[in-house]
Amino acid sequence: MGRVLSVAVAALATTVAAVGVASAQSAAVLTVNSGDRSSALVVPPPPPLSSGRKGRIVGGKAVTDLDPDTGSQFFAKLFTPDGKGFFCGGSLVSPTHVLTRAGCNVLPGDVVRVGGARLFDGLTFKVAKVTAHPRHNPVGDVHDIAVVALADPASEAELIAAGVAPVALNTDFGKPHGFYVTGFGATDAKAASAGSLQLKRGYQPLRPWSACMKVFDRVRLPSGKRLPINKWAQVCTNYGSTRSGALCQRDVGGPMFRADTKVDGGVKTKVYTLYAVSSFWIGTAAELCPQGLPNVGTKVAYYARWIKAAMA
Repeated sequence: MGRVLSVAVAALATTVAAVGVASAQSAAVLTVNSGDRSSALVVPPPPPLSSGRKGRIVGGKAVTDLDPDTGSQFFAKLFTPDGKGFFCGGSLVSPTHVLTRAGCNVLPGDVVRVGGARLFDGLTFKVAKVTAHPRHNPVGDVHDIAVVALADPASEAELIAAGVAPVALNTDFGKPHGFYVTGFGATDAKAASAGSLQLKRGYQPLRPWSACMKVFDRVRLPSGKRLPINKWAQVCTNYGSTRSGALCQRDVGGPMFRADTKVDGGVKTKVYTLYAVSSFWIGTAAELCPQGLPNVGTKVAYYARWIKAAMA
């Protein structure tokens, strides 16, 4: 099930009821959830998927390589060294590097597959080196970001032939409405499903911290302290939305990105920009991955200098 920190939330019943998770009369216990290699999904390479198969981030939809907003061309799938245990997502940010969360605990020798909207599709690499942020705090996942260097990276021609392309890094956060999130993780709110062989995508509206703190101000760790939050370095999404796609097991580490249409000389092109790395989400005792409660990402723009230095 991965690392799950259970936290009691005092006086939260009314807030939770507002998003349809519990009634105002019920006691509310939330869980802070994030995945790592201990929750790896071990499955054999699949046969071709039938057209009737569906897989999705909770509340999202299944997508294929033909969908212009899929982002499969830069989605990185992180596996254990045998190439069978999928445990986290990531994003190809250069021909030689993948960006993911520090809490995924990627190790040299792990397998990375990049490209394709199915779990075992794409180019295959081995991890050569991992640089996690030195100030990463696993309790609350502040500074939850890591740069993964690939061994024997592909040439530009090989990347183009495979339909693989790095995603651009956001350096000026601005005022985006929200982000696409993609992953191969569990597909139901209770996380009863093992995961998906088909990439799934949801859209999460960005929420102001003034709203999200209605939840986080009441979260207490076993020590009695509040869950640490860095409003400058983290983004809060999904809170109050019951129609977006919620993160679930093994979705973390994956991209929170935008796919914008640019027009140059009358020619329209899609520009993909990585705004954040999926870090953790808030669940309940009844639903591990509910819609409507906060999902949190690590803001790429805040760490732009560190990422550049780690890739050097």
